[in-house]
Amino acid sequence: MFLAIKEMLHEKLRYSLIVALIFLVSYLLIILTGLATGLANLNKAAINEWDASSIVLNSDSEGRLQQSFLSQDQVASLPNNGTRISQYSTLVKSENGLKENTQLVALDSKSFIFKKLKITSGSKNVRNNAGVVSDKFKRDGFKIGDHLLVANSSLRIKITGFTPRATLSALPVVYISPDTIQSLNKGVTNAVVFKNTLNNSKIPKGTIQLSIDSFINKLPGYSAQQLTFNFMIGFLYIIILIVISIFLYILTVQKLPNLGVLKAQGVSTQYLVLSTLFQSFIMSVIGVIIAIILGEITAITLPSEVPIVIDKSNIIVTGIGIIIMSLLGALIPIRQIAKVDPYKIIGGWFHVKSNFRLSHKNFW
Repeated sequence: MFLAIKEMLHEKLRYSLIVALIFLVSYLLIILTGLATGLANLNKAAINEWDASSIVLNSDSEGRLQQSFLSQDQVASLPNNGTRISQYSTLVKSENGLKENTQLVALDSKSFIFKKLKITSGSKNVRNNAGVVSDKFKRDGFKIGDHLLVANSSLRIKITGFTPRATLSALPVVYISPDTIQSLNKGVTNAVVFKNTLNNSKIPKGTIQLSIDSFINKLPGYSAQQLTFNFMIGFLYIIILIVISIFLYILTVQKLPNLGVLKAQGVSTQYLVLSTLFQSFIMSVIGVIIAIILGEITAITLPSEVPIVIDKSNIIVTGIGIIIMSLLGALIPIRQIAKVDPYKIIGGWFHVKSNFRLSHKNFW
């Protein structure tokens, strides 16, 4: 691939412009992918931490926790190894005036979900109107021992600990006991979560069992949000394909006389094709590497309110996708290379040059 590298070093400006375009589109792709992942985590982080397989809701709830209400008979008919979930969306504020929209989630302290909760600081205590809250509260200035005053009620919840990755439908979660939430929703059970999938025979009438993935997809706005980001990311891949194709095609047309000379000297078409593919590969790799570095710096410097997550799996998938699009974009100029006839190219070039000299001589 000596020829490919030598040509790129000789035409630094042209190839640098292509690398710059690949970098810009790659950078935008990485940022969009990071935002899509971050927003998805905001919606489902708490559910992922539950480490569950299925959830049972009211059949008329359309898979949404807020719209699901299970009767006592329905709950009693289910296996007793599930975790009862009571949810209440509200505004809470501290005695210092700090405010936070939140999801109150009531769990039994003996349930498998509560046992799996991780604590970053404080203790895992939800007795006597105490609560374990999302670490977002900590970032917003709340402290252990603060009391959360629930809007439109006299309930006061004492913060006893902070837990990571506890957001549901983009709101931070406050884990409390079923006794604490009793005064807010009269102890209604919204759903029962199970570590394993139940047999259909164990599902009571009037209820429906959903896998956790299906339940997440039915979260308000989640699917529409992810679909929007996926369309934007898909269009950017198409843009990369078009940009690479156009630029390499123009470069190939401009150097057709040189390619004709090389072919006349015995350089094979396969070698020239591989050289073009190698150039496309090198340019895309350089552009992707620069985009990844800048993307990581951007994610670190952005304020914590911006939900961006750039993880290794997303970077690998995005990088491979860009490189594949770049190689596909090189297919159009490759067709031009394959069709080059060295005798026509060289002969035509000399013919034009001779005519130019003749007309120049006659002119004078």
